[in-house]
Amino acid sequence: MASSNPNTFFGSRTKVSETCLWIAEGYRRICVSYEYDAGQGVLKYASSIYRCERCDLDNKYIEITEEMMDAHDHTTTRRFELRPVIIAVQRLMSYADIIKTIRYDMCHGYGCKGPRGLPTAFGADAVSDDGANSESSANDWESDNEYYHEKFMEYYNTFDKLHTQRKTPRTLRYISHSSHENYMGVSRNVMREFFIAFKACKRTGALIYAAAISRRPEELGPITDKDLVDNHFKTAIYRLEQCPVPMIVSEEYRHQLKKNATHREDVMYEILDKIHTRPGGKYLIRGFGK
Repeated sequence: MASSNPNTFFGSRTKVSETCLWIAEGYRRICVSYEYDAGQGVLKYASSIYRCERCDLDNKYIEITEEMMDAHDHTTTRRFELRPVIIAVQRLMSYADIIKTIRYDMCHGYGCKGPRGLPTAFGADAVSDDGANSESSANDWESDNEYYHEKFMEYYNTFDKLHTQRKTPRTLRYISHSSHENYMGVSRNVMREFFIAFKACKRTGALIYAAAISRRPEELGPITDKDLVDNHFKTAIYRLEQCPVPMIVSEEYRHQLKKNATHREDVMYEILDKIHTRPGGKYLIRGFGK
């Protein structure tokens, strides 16, 4: 993997960071600060965007001034300190792929900054400090990752303490289609059952979940033993209390988070989509916790 210099490359202990890097992209001037742990595959970033105006005379963009750059530098720095996005990504990415990943997630995933007071989203008043409902995207992390910044862990612990006291876990069960794979040394059709526990706020769509997975030959069919099913749900609930994965439910499906919802099918599929992102090759069934 090459870094920005063709004669250098990243190793398992490489940590890369840049402060207030500027990217010119069409009419956008993007300020980014980031840290990337190449060995662990953890990316932390924050950014801000300046949109250039067109000059009426020659239809060219009016470039950002040094004064405006200073202002965006300050904004990006504060976001990086207080509200960074922290996500699990591919290990040993190239320098170009780091920038591409940040830009992709800015546009299609996590935006320019992390969530505003994620613990608040699970409280009685799910309102941000500017009075608006919090709709920021939650962060994603790899199941068995042992690397996180100290500030993020303090933030996570506060979040964990608050949400476990105020919400009742709900459960979902999903039986997947079978796939042909190795099972105990024999190639056969195997099915998976996902036992999901979650807590959520219907107003903001903020949701945390954890899951347990049963993997067994297709010919055995779904699990019918009630005690075994209960044990899988107990495992999911334990993981939910100890090391949940946070996410945001799409606005169009948040009505399914109500207590008396007739079904939660779309919420279930959004959780399953999250599980199947498989950062590091593993199902995302729990976050980093105790």
